[in-house]
Amino acid sequence: MKRIIKLLFSGLVSILLCSCTPGGSGGGVRMLARVEGLGEKIEVSVLESEYTSGPHLVIISDKTKIYSKDGKKVTRGAISVGNTVEIFYSGQVMLSYPPQIVAHTVRIK
Repeated sequence: MKRIIKLLFSGLVSILLCSCTPGGSGGGVRMLARVEGLGEKIEVSVLESEYTSGPHLVIISDKTKIYSKDGKKVTRGAISVGNTVEIFYSGQVMLSYPPQIVAHTVRIK
């Protein structure tokens, strides 16, 4: 019985770890959003996400990778109001209003 429980637990952990790593994103949770405002944090409206909806603030850190439509690395200055962006983050959301996330990858669509 203990062996079955261990097998089930290890299988569940494997499924959870694999489900959060979309190809080419560097891992994490994916969000498609429209840029509504630029400031210290980027204000977005979520267009598509498995876990969340509505307005969010996106924190861009020194480690965040930003890519243009053609896949080239760009700076934060390439992001404009009205852009549709694909955001990858760890899945952690700060409990504030609006919710805040730290992006590890942003792709301008």
